[in-house]
Amino acid sequence: MNFGILCNGNIFQQWQIETIRNLVSEGHSCSLLIVNANPTRQQGFRKKILNYPYSKLLIRVWFRYMMKPKAKMDADIRDSFPDLPAMPCFTSRKGYADYFDEADVAKIQSCHLDFILRFGFGIIKGEILEAAKYGVWSYHHDDDRKYRGVPTGFWEIMFGDPVNAAILQRLTNKIDSGVILHKAYFGTINHSWQANLDKLLKSTTEWPLQVCRDIENVNTGFLSVTNSPVSAIYKLPDNWKMLLFFWKVTLNKLRFHYRDLFLTEKWNVGIIPVDVQNLVRPGEVTIPEPVWLKISNVQSVYHADPFGFVKDGHYHILCEEYDYKTAKGVLVSLKVDSQSYAVSDKTVALEKAYHLAFPSMFEYENTWYCIPENSAGGNVDLYSYDLRGGKLVFEQCLVENLQAVDPSLFYSNGLWWLFFTDKISTNERLNIWYAENVRGPYKSHANNPVKVDIRSSRPAGNPFILEGKLLRPAQDCSMRSGRRIYINHIVKLTPTEFSEEEYSILNPSPGSEFRKGMHTFGLGGGALIVDGKCECFVWQAFVRKLAGKINKVV
Repeated sequence: MNFGILCNGNIFQQWQIETIRNLVSEGHSCSLLIVNANPTRQQGFRKKILNYPYSKLLIRVWFRYMMKPKAKMDADIRDSFPDLPAMPCFTSRKGYADYFDEADVAKIQSCHLDFILRFGFGIIKGEILEAAKYGVWSYHHDDDRKYRGVPTGFWEIMFGDPVNAAILQRLTNKIDSGVILHKAYFGTINHSWQANLDKLLKSTTEWPLQVCRDIENVNTGFLSVTNSPVSAIYKLPDNWKMLLFFWKVTLNKLRFHYRDLFLTEKWNVGIIPVDVQNLVRPGEVTIPEPVWLKISNVQSVYHADPFGFVKDGHYHILCEEYDYKTAKGVLVSLKVDSQSYAVSDKTVALEKAYHLAFPSMFEYENTWYCIPENSAGGNVDLYSYDLRGGKLVFEQCLVENLQAVDPSLFYSNGLWWLFFTDKISTNERLNIWYAENVRGPYKSHANNPVKVDIRSSRPAGNPFILEGKLLRPAQDCSMRSGRRIYINHIVKLTPTEFSEEEYSILNPSPGSEFRKGMHTFGLGGGALIVDGKCECFVWQAFVRKLAGKINKVV
């Protein structure tokens, strides 16, 4: 596709340059810089002193001299794209918006652009918005349903919102009511505004490229759906709000380090003797108290990520066994009586020199298979499960050099689908690979990552069918890792398309010892196999984390 850029000159920000590079790397061509030629209004020194907004001195000084996110560092576009033709344009102001001259619009139209990226000018209206086939695309790095205005990534921290959002929209003549082309949700970094802003900007550089992929694959239904924001408009905070903000960030940092050192995650595996259709339903659901398994009394050890099935009166469960002494997980096999829930046997099913977790199981041709999380090893491997010995037997590598986090494999509509999040952002970026045969070869979905959402991307178990719907468990990591489980309804799933919508939210039982979280959900013989989290002090974890913090300072 052929695109142009609205800009204020040759100096861009790093994240903007990276956005353009991503487009060009896949064969799209940038053929025009539309440069803002309007003269900058100059004020004399005396007027500057008299008219300076002193009530907002702190935010202006902080943002100018203290905020140094790498994504916002200056970069000359000519260093990367020296031959781009430039077209200077003047605009005229009508009210709060700028309008392009008709002759300039006609020149831009003659370039036959498919879209225009807005990296400059102010609020624009008029014919320029239709000068390219798919219009003018503009970023808003906040949740359009909550926070409009400025500054970016600030108010989420101020109001304690655990989730940031950002959108890429096609502009219309109605302000803040454009066509949403792409939207994603990220976890708020509440102890550092700079880190929060840096993440927001860096995480969105692929979006114009992904929209181009959708257009090329004729997935264009979103191009006509206009947005109706309901949020208030925020302005730069005054000095008193900035002082309050500094205080909140300081408290957030103290809480972060306190929790990191003194409140260690302890997980356990449980069984809920309820069939799935009696629990999973639209809306929010509080699960009943599971029967928690008694697996180990060692303080430094926990068990999580259970998958299993019932055979001959016993649950056969694979799960992660993590030891804070070694900071490494191994996979263990549990044999559990289906009536008393007593653990009669525990065997190390698979151990490597590095961390293993999430032993996702599925049945195929009367054999149980497992794809464990092997992101530390760098491959996606297939194992068969030896029922008698409780061991995992290596079958083959399905995908080499792929750091898949919490992979789950299932069959639907004639294809095998591999869902996982990636190491770039383990809680947010959902990826899909697919194959015609369970053993591959596997191919990447045309538009990975297919979803970015801190609340419901990371797999929490294998998809299943309920009342004719394909449902996918996912972790809600918005406030903390494995807070609760979203059950998503997969609406579209093809090699070029993917969409899903919220179906149900499962919350841990509030009276449970392990009520602080839940991040695995699976079906097994008319019951549900889950895990749960509590928080406590673990000496081995404290020593390891304290040493890590000291090393960072030293």
